[in-house]
Amino acid sequence: MKKTLFIYFLILSSYSFGQNLKKKIGDIEIQLIGHFYKRNSDYELTKRKTNKSNRPSKKLFFDSNGNLLKKIIFGTNHNSSLKLIGNIEVFNYSKDNLISSLQYYSDCYCEKQIEPFSSTKYTYNKKGQLIDESTYHVNTDSLTFKTTFEYDENSNNTKSIFNPTYYYQREFDSLNRVTSLKQIYDNNLKWEWNYNYLDNKRIGIFQTHYNDGKDYSKKEIKTYNEKGQLIESEEKYTSKLETGDKIKIYYSENGLIKKIEYYEFHSSNKEYELKSFTFIKVKSEIDFDFKLSEIINEQIEL
Repeated sequence: MKKTLFIYFLILSSYSFGQNLKKKIGDIEIQLIGHFYKRNSDYELTKRKTNKSNRPSKKLFFDSNGNLLKKIIFGTNHNSSLKLIGNIEVFNYSKDNLISSLQYYSDCYCEKQIEPFSSTKYTYNKKGQLIDESTYHVNTDSLTFKTTFEYDENSNNTKSIFNPTYYYQREFDSLNRVTSLKQIYDNNLKWEWNYNYLDNKRIGIFQTHYNDGKDYSKKEIKTYNEKGQLIESEEKYTSKLETGDKIKIYYSENGLIKKIEYYEFHSSNKEYELKSFTFIKVKSEIDFDFKLSEIINEQIEL
């Protein structure tokens, strides 16, 4: 009964937050405007781009503290048109802590049937650390996913637990940098990332322990600028040196991401080719400083 009341409270509060779910809220609106290069019949990239109308694929709305208030994603599972809204998520806070969210979803060729789909409740300990994230199906009030979190004495998230025998485990160095990430399933190690740091780079090696005779190992290199901002991420499969992906990130003077480029490795000329890019368009009623930009950057999915 308490969960039902909680979900109804989320629905009512989200509507009171803005009767029109599409309406702009908060002080800052971020639009992600993506373009893909089209391919020819041989699956080769051409110079022809999609989205000539520069429609956003996603809109993010923030308050002056960088709290994400609403996220709108365009295009549904059955219709990729960026004229249609496929998903809306509304977020609620208490003293800058995210306490709940409500997701609206459309699974049709239009957006007329967009309706509440799932709700999530966030719980914190006395230190303000997130310790529980529970998601419920709105119609059935049933728990669909639950994650609990554990921390070390330096507040590093050492464990994300999905059930007693399925969890992610992290280790950190003396500078609080992650050095390993492991997936444990049925009390067995399934895969792991191991990281080391060199100058302005973080180098990660991924390997699996599926015992299926296949090699899924890969290498990831993340490069940072002098301000500590990620400027490039490259990932290559160790066993398939002719495959790989690269992302480049560009920033404005205030530190906010302004453009993201996505590359794929082309085996014929042994070089990366640009396959898509995303521009960040900002509508803000306040001035940005570097700290606020960094908070917002963390919520822009690469």
